[in-house]
Amino acid sequence: MPPVYEAVDSVQVTTDTIDVSFNVSMEDWKLAYVTLDVYGSEIMPEHLPPDLKVLVTDDYSVLAEDGTVANFYNIPKPGTMIHGRILLSSEIADFSIISNFELEVLSPQYNSTAYFTVSLLLEDTGANATTVAEMQTMRNTLATIDPDLRVTWAMDNRFVFDDAQRPQLQQVLNYVDLYGDEVGIASGYPNDNFNLAQWIVEMNSWLYMYRYNALNSLHQGGTNGDSSVWESIPDKYRPKSLSTYAINPEQAAWLKDNFRIDAFMGWAATQYNVGQLSAEGSPLMPYWAHTANPMLPAQDAATNSNNVFMNALSIDPIGSRYITGASRWTLHPADPFVNDTKAEPQLHLASQYLNNPFQNRNTVNYLSLVIGTNWVMRSPNLFATWQDFISRFPKDAGVEILGVHGLAEIYKTKTAHSNEHSEFTLMFRGAGYTTVSGENSPGDLRYLWTETATERIILAKRDGAPLWSIIDFTDYSRSPVTKLPYTSNGAADDISYITGRNYKLTPAAPLTSTEIERIRARLDIIDFHEDIDYQ
Repeated sequence: MPPVYEAVDSVQVTTDTIDVSFNVSMEDWKLAYVTLDVYGSEIMPEHLPPDLKVLVTDDYSVLAEDGTVANFYNIPKPGTMIHGRILLSSEIADFSIISNFELEVLSPQYNSTAYFTVSLLLEDTGANATTVAEMQTMRNTLATIDPDLRVTWAMDNRFVFDDAQRPQLQQVLNYVDLYGDEVGIASGYPNDNFNLAQWIVEMNSWLYMYRYNALNSLHQGGTNGDSSVWESIPDKYRPKSLSTYAINPEQAAWLKDNFRIDAFMGWAATQYNVGQLSAEGSPLMPYWAHTANPMLPAQDAATNSNNVFMNALSIDPIGSRYITGASRWTLHPADPFVNDTKAEPQLHLASQYLNNPFQNRNTVNYLSLVIGTNWVMRSPNLFATWQDFISRFPKDAGVEILGVHGLAEIYKTKTAHSNEHSEFTLMFRGAGYTTVSGENSPGDLRYLWTETATERIILAKRDGAPLWSIIDFTDYSRSPVTKLPYTSNGAADDISYITGRNYKLTPAAPLTSTEIERIRARLDIIDFHEDIDYQ
């Protein structure tokens, strides 16, 4: 006698929430439901017809037809209700049942460590120098995010040269002793301002005068440039990183060989030289830099400089607009190009890093910031914005604040001294904001930025558009490697790794079949399956 299968009279969905920071294995979450007969009793699976068809849909295209998560990056902001429906049908049992459901999007359950790497600049001399009070205020402000923070105090040559700054230098040493803070060097445009011989003089003078004013008991006259200066300074007080705009590979190599500095942070997340920003970071991720060009990730052991580079203020990595005369525009937590003293755009952008649906696929998740302490503290509009940013920064995110060297050490541990498996993916929206100079970041424009050691891909799509556009494909594996230029001509020289499509220089250029295949392969790896215009 053939088996008798029960007809489903109704469906009861038992799942009513989903986490906005859902980014674990897609098999770990599935819409749960029970099938009920005409009497309201649950039908056991063995009594359901073998041809049962289940079709789940929702208004954000988050779920797959079987109720698993298909497009985790489409989960909307906390508090949103995702409306969906589930359709069950069977020809054998002759039924077709539809049931509506709602999923409330919950606030993020942070399940991946995020780092906020902070380098605080101590600059200038005399009345213009950062004061002890400003140092204390800045550090105490950051402590509201992470009471156990450790930061880098990056000092320029003017700051360490004058004995008037000895109280501030002593404060740095106290912070090193008390909290494990780091000593760093600050230097703006080494690649434009110093050839290698001049750079050596600049750095040796920094170290000599730093020891003279911070550790005077160790001072020995006439030793400027001698290795004895470095050797006499206790390890915990030695500079551990460089905060800079742009540096040449030879300059970076000299710091590594002579000061054992292998951690670098800078401002220029670009591959196109504008306004001197021919610099040290194209990838958003930290990376082992190439021997021939710090902007490029090393491709193998032979090209690894063994220096870790990272970008500073990547809160809005491409700003949402590439414009003539600027490589990018960024909404800094204390932005000089913003009139407002409220940090709405900055908080919006920071939250996208913290709630990044791809975070568990990244080698390291980090926000980063180099901040001119006395500049921000002495500019009322900047300081008000900065205070607003800090006061409303999500404290429950569990963000760990650390210095440049500290993040570099974490990156080394995770990568085993190779870029081979390094990756970073970020999905974000524009801020919906316009700067005082007129650059606009449309709030209805969404971006996917994904990169590995060998390529960077940026996609963009306006809300309601049927297809994503490819606005950038950068081939880091291309050879020969263009060498970062020295001196004042550097800012005008194009050292881009332009393959087919470049967000600024050739935005409509055709992609080769090989480039398209690389893009498809990368998007498949990160489970991104939306429709894309490859033309």
